[in-house]
Amino acid sequence: MWQFLKDYHFYSTSDKRAILVLLTLIAFTIGVTLYVEHNYQRDIPPQTDAQVQAFADSLQQVDSLRANRRRAYAESRSNVERQSAKPVYQPRPRYERPERPATQHRDTTPRLLLDTLPRYEKTEKYQPGTVVDLNKADTTELKKIPGIGTVIANMIVNYRNQLGGYYEVEQLREINLDADQLMSWFSIDEADIRKIPVNRANVDRLRRHPYINFYQAKALVEHRRKHGDLTSLKPFVLYEEFTEAELEKINHYLSFD
Repeated sequence: MWQFLKDYHFYSTSDKRAILVLLTLIAFTIGVTLYVEHNYQRDIPPQTDAQVQAFADSLQQVDSLRANRRRAYAESRSNVERQSAKPVYQPRPRYERPERPATQHRDTTPRLLLDTLPRYEKTEKYQPGTVVDLNKADTTELKKIPGIGTVIANMIVNYRNQLGGYYEVEQLREINLDADQLMSWFSIDEADIRKIPVNRANVDRLRRHPYINFYQAKALVEHRRKHGDLTSLKPFVLYEEFTEAELEKINHYLSFD
């Protein structure tokens, strides 16, 4: 210690200042520690046996409350599981039909009622050699042809309405009918075909025909707009939208008035 005091005079000013700050912090720390310990011991009152017993009783009450809560939770959960459990399937007792006496007969009332219902007579069919106009015949007349019933008759009439009329019996193949079997029963007059005025029809009107798609209808309207009214379909032979077979079929349904 004395050696430190002797050497202290030889330290620089900055070293002396650092030593003083360090000593000040050490003294402050020791003082604060002593002050806190002294006041803490003074403020804590002595514990009596009654206070200790009261504290122990409060801990027991807390434990009792926790046990009651756990018990209530377990009971509620068991009730929920019991209510949500699937009921046990109980098969129904098998019904045994009573034996019928040998002398008792089954009631024939339902069969008698069926006998009283009106009966529809079959459609009278045409004799071989009869010829029907395919563009004028309605479903009633078509059903008189052997091999044609209600469904096929409706198919023929509906497709005829979409086309505007038939120009040959072979077109029935387009609705999956045997044209060879029906060929001898039909005649066709192309004058009855409803044609589309191609120089006045728009794209929507043209594309509604089964033989004309959107791009073909657009090509017809665009050519008419650029070059004037159409007089035939020859200019469209070079168009990629058309084939020769398609132009031949379409030509039956267009008028150039």
